[in-house]
Amino acid sequence: MKNLDPVYLIDGSAYIYRAYHAIAPLTNKSGLPTHAVYGFTNILLRVLREKTPKFLGIAFDVRGPNFRHEMYPAYKANRPAMPDDLACQIPYIKEIVAAHNIACLERQGFEADDLIASAAKKLAAQGHSVIVVSGDKDLLQLVSESITVWDPMRDVFMNPAAVQKKYNIPVDRLLDFFALMGDSSDNVPGVAGIGPKTAEKLINQCGSLEGIYQHIETISQAKLREKLLAGRENAFLSRQLIALKDDLASPELKDYEIPEPNQEKLQELYSFLDFSRLLKTPVSTAIALETTGFHLITSEQHLQKVCHQLTKVPLLVLDTETTSLDPLVAELVGISLCGSAEEAYYLPIGHRDSEGKPVAGQLPLALVQKNLAPLLADPKLAKLGHNLKFDLPILENHGLPLNGPLWDTMIASYLLDPSRRSQKLDDLCLEMLGKRLTSFGEVTAGDKRPDSFAYVVPEAAKDYSCEDVIGAFLLWQRFRPQLEAFGLWELFSGLEMALVPILVRMEQTGITVDQNQLQRLSEHFGQQLADLEKTIYAMAGEEFNINSTRQLGEILFAKLGLPQGRKTKTGYSTDVKVLESLARQHDLPAAILAHRSLSKLKNTYVDRLPELIHPATGRVHTSFNQTVTATGRLSSSNPNLQNIPIRTPEGQKIRAAFVAAPGQLFLSADYSQIDLRVMAHYAQDPALLAAFRAGQDVHNQTAAEIFRVNAAFISPEMRRVAKTINFGIIYGISAFGLAAQLNLSRKEAATFIERYFAHYAGVKRFMEEIVEKARQDGFVTTLLNRRRLLPDINSSNKASREFAERTAINTPIQGTAADIIKLATIAATRRISELGLGAKLLLQIHDELVFEVPATEIEKTAAVVKEAMERVMQLDVPLVVNTVVGENLAKV
Repeated sequence: MKNLDPVYLIDGSAYIYRAYHAIAPLTNKSGLPTHAVYGFTNILLRVLREKTPKFLGIAFDVRGPNFRHEMYPAYKANRPAMPDDLACQIPYIKEIVAAHNIACLERQGFEADDLIASAAKKLAAQGHSVIVVSGDKDLLQLVSESITVWDPMRDVFMNPAAVQKKYNIPVDRLLDFFALMGDSSDNVPGVAGIGPKTAEKLINQCGSLEGIYQHIETISQAKLREKLLAGRENAFLSRQLIALKDDLASPELKDYEIPEPNQEKLQELYSFLDFSRLLKTPVSTAIALETTGFHLITSEQHLQKVCHQLTKVPLLVLDTETTSLDPLVAELVGISLCGSAEEAYYLPIGHRDSEGKPVAGQLPLALVQKNLAPLLADPKLAKLGHNLKFDLPILENHGLPLNGPLWDTMIASYLLDPSRRSQKLDDLCLEMLGKRLTSFGEVTAGDKRPDSFAYVVPEAAKDYSCEDVIGAFLLWQRFRPQLEAFGLWELFSGLEMALVPILVRMEQTGITVDQNQLQRLSEHFGQQLADLEKTIYAMAGEEFNINSTRQLGEILFAKLGLPQGRKTKTGYSTDVKVLESLARQHDLPAAILAHRSLSKLKNTYVDRLPELIHPATGRVHTSFNQTVTATGRLSSSNPNLQNIPIRTPEGQKIRAAFVAAPGQLFLSADYSQIDLRVMAHYAQDPALLAAFRAGQDVHNQTAAEIFRVNAAFISPEMRRVAKTINFGIIYGISAFGLAAQLNLSRKEAATFIERYFAHYAGVKRFMEEIVEKARQDGFVTTLLNRRRLLPDINSSNKASREFAERTAINTPIQGTAADIIKLATIAATRRISELGLGAKLLLQIHDELVFEVPATEIEKTAAVVKEAMERVMQLDVPLVVNTVVGENLAKV
């Protein structure tokens, strides 16, 4: 009989390395590196939390050679030795697995992949379903009707159809496909010069390696035939190396069954490793919320009673359930409410049956509006939610606008710890409360339709949605006192929460793009890319896949003999820094950089923007995120309108496609050198203060000092160097970093920095003092008391400590600048509203606000905005705002 509970097999070694490279260095109090342990443990806990597996095993590599080295001594020869700061973490990872009482698969002479393959094949043959937890493509060979591969880092499941879609190759031909390409990370040779497109074509034409070589004469391309013939031996060797050993002895099903973990041992390990968050929320002790106080409201009489009861509570918590994550089109499925931790209520409005028809026993929207709208509009009753920026427009679009003080647990959590890895409600409840909430995937039973929640039966929806409001209420009970204790209440209520309705309006307003201009740009950029490709192929002396780091590395380092730099898991790095360095020696890297930049602009903006034009508004609507950056700055996504290059001709052409509506103009209001002005205020440096108070060009003044020339003789290049230093100092730039950035010798860079600090001695003193204060406090703050925790400021790990020191210097400056532009956003929009002007705020791009303004009001609006922005905060130097008007973003 087939086991209904799948067996999960985790590729432990792969996730150790992924955690090590993905997470910034962490150490415990004794200086032991812990980031790989932390990352691995979080992956393990995620599997346990989300999948609640009954059967689980974890496979690890064993140090030393394996059977593949006997076949090919050069196997993995280019892999660097395991770093010392990773090797010392492996025993603790094994201890955590042992404390969870999870089956551990290890065997000398074989790799984790082989142990997983053997276990998976054996279990599948016995009729059990298997889920391999890994991001390693080699394990995709195992995929079948019974074996699935899941990568939790990307939350992607690979079954036979998914493999076919990704590679355009059937699963049973995948091994030969990989063999043709080889794998530079494992030093598996493959056939030189064969990339994925060629390999795919060959396998689909000929069926297998044997088929390719049996019909070699039918391959029309002479160069390709030559490559295949020259690489025949390597192709078959590669297949042997990549093939997984699947006949090793492996445990029986019962051996994978997970008993209760050794909680005492886990707590001891977490305590030693300083995993304070995990100490609070061991997954095995997390419990579900009690649902006995959850009520489904299906009659007007019951609704009236609940609304009356909720008028008496000091705080109303709410959450919406919808058919979409797009507020402009989302339909309301239900609303949950609570005023205490004991009782919660769910109002079903838009649930459907399997045929898409409304479910009986729901509340008509008109009835909900009649009874609930007065409660939501009560200006004295505070409203709490988690990510209220989503709920606000949903409710408003359905005749249920919110009024009164608005509070948000997501923003509260962010202010208390902006570096927290997740601000999601589920994660916060688990971490802070030890409570496990039902996941969206669980309540929708994995339904992937965008409106899947509408098909959830109201009784299940009630428990899911009521959990959310109770969870938010319980979190608020913790967060509210902490906000007040840390002096964050005014920042929370007066700044961040005041910003939420403004961001909602900005997102709903959107911005117009000229589709014809984008189409012309797409064609123009396409031709430029084609010309660049020809240039690149001519420089390389052959055609290759420009986007393949492996093939590019072969051209740069093997063929052209350029210096090899930093090594990665997949070979030598060809990242931007490497290419910029190599561009000084050869034209090809510069051409590659130009190709990458243009290709990114074309794919990210030119071709993507027309797809993002909203059918309901005809405009593009970005999302502004308050809880992403650690410094307090807003970020923008889908599309990211803060990242369009402003100084390149290509970036300006894209900006020109963002146009004002007929009869309107864009008004840009941009703070001048805000970061440097904030630094002058903090540092109290006489020279810097005097320059800004006198309205002098600070970059010219700095250039005069570091080049030791009269300010009248400063060239544009000198000013550029000085500008780089002025801003680089804020980010703790070193002589090495400055030398690389400006193509100077390290000695020249060190001299410039030395002269800078000699002239601006107050800046150096500020930097030293703020780092010392951070060592004592463990955090730094902005002028508005925004906090940034610095757990590594006293670390014994030099890299971690120095990063924390740079953060300590940068955060007060950049964070205060972020606070100022947020204050400006509130002040400018409030003043426009008070005066009844027709301007609408569309974008915040770093230190710039962009408005769409009726052409007849442009002069008055510009004066109003400039005045409002320059008065939002009193510094010891003036805030200066520059305003520019134009019909498109390129003009402003």
